[in-house]
Amino acid sequence: MRSPASRGVRFSVIVPVFNEQGRLPAVLESIRRQRYPSELVEVLVADGGSTDQTVAIANAFGARVFDNPMRRAEPGVGALLAHARGDVAIIMAADNALVGETTLERLALPFADPQIVAAFPALVSTARDGATTRYFNAFTDPFNHFVYGRAASPASFHRAYRIKRRTSDYVVYDFTGGPMPLVALAQGFAIRLPYQKPPGTEEDDVAPVELLIAQGRDIAFVPSAGVEHHTVDGLSDALRKFGPRIRARLTDADQPVWGRLRAGDRARRIRAHLWPFYSVSVIVPAIGAIYGLARDRRPEWIFHPILSAAFGFEFWRQATIVAFERIRKLRHAD
Repeated sequence: MRSPASRGVRFSVIVPVFNEQGRLPAVLESIRRQRYPSELVEVLVADGGSTDQTVAIANAFGARVFDNPMRRAEPGVGALLAHARGDVAIIMAADNALVGETTLERLALPFADPQIVAAFPALVSTARDGATTRYFNAFTDPFNHFVYGRAASPASFHRAYRIKRRTSDYVVYDFTGGPMPLVALAQGFAIRLPYQKPPGTEEDDVAPVELLIAQGRDIAFVPSAGVEHHTVDGLSDALRKFGPRIRARLTDADQPVWGRLRAGDRARRIRAHLWPFYSVSVIVPAIGAIYGLARDRRPEWIFHPILSAAFGFEFWRQATIVAFERIRKLRHAD
C-alpha cells in the first residue's frame, strides 16, 4: 500500500485541549497504535490552561506541550503550526481518534503527489456512538446539512463535483467546479508544512480550507483513512453544546459562519435564512429523509426530521431569549 515517496513523510499531529483528561488518552492511544514509524510522528498539544490532568497525560505520552493563552481551539491550532517540525500537519480535536493501525500510513499516500497540498479522512462512527453522532458523522449538523446540501459531506461529494483524478487510495475532486464544500481542519485534516492560517481565519475551522480551494490547490479525500468523531453523547448533549453557538450567531455578526456565508453564493445565504422555518416544519424534512433514504440507502436519513426539529426548536428558543434580552435593554435605556 505504501509508495516509496510516502514512507518518509514526517507527521506533526496537532491537538488543542482544555480540561480534556477524559478524552485525551483515547486520542493519544490512537496515535500510538499506528503502525507508522514512531520516529516520524510528533504530537503537539496546545493547552488552554487546563486545571485537571490534561497536561500530565500529554507529557506522559511524550507530546510537546505549549501554552494557549487564547484558550480556544482554533487559535491554538494556529500557534502549534508555527512549532511543527514535520512535513505534514494533522489537526485533531480532542473528540477525535485515529481508526485502526494504518490511518497515518494511508494519509501519507497522497503526499507522494507534489500537486496535493492537503488530504482529509472519512469520519467513522463506532458502536459507542448513538444516532445523533452517527448523523453528524454522515451529514454534519442539521443546519449545515441543509445549507451546504451535497457539498456538506464526502458521502455526497460524488454528486456535487467532477473527479479530477482517482487512485486506489484517494480521490481528488474538482472543488472549484461547484459550491464550496464543508471541510473542517479539526477532523483529521492533513496539510503540507510550512503552513500558517491566513490572516482573518484565526478563529475559523473551515475558511482556511476554502481559501486553499479558491487558490486552486488540490486536496485529496482518503476514504480508507478513518477518524472516529465522538462529537456528542446524544441529542440532549448536542443541544447543550450547540445552544450557546446558536445564541452567539444570533448576537454576533462577526461569527465565522456569517463571514463564510457573506463570501459565498446567494443561494446558500437564502437557505441559511430559510432553515429556521424548514427545520420545524417536520413534513418537509420528512419528505427529504424519505427521498434521501431511497437514494443513498443510509439509515442516518431516518433521524433527519427528528434532529432538524430538535435543532430548529432550540434555535427558536434561543431567538426568543435574545429578543427578550434586547427588549429589556431597550426599556432600561429609556
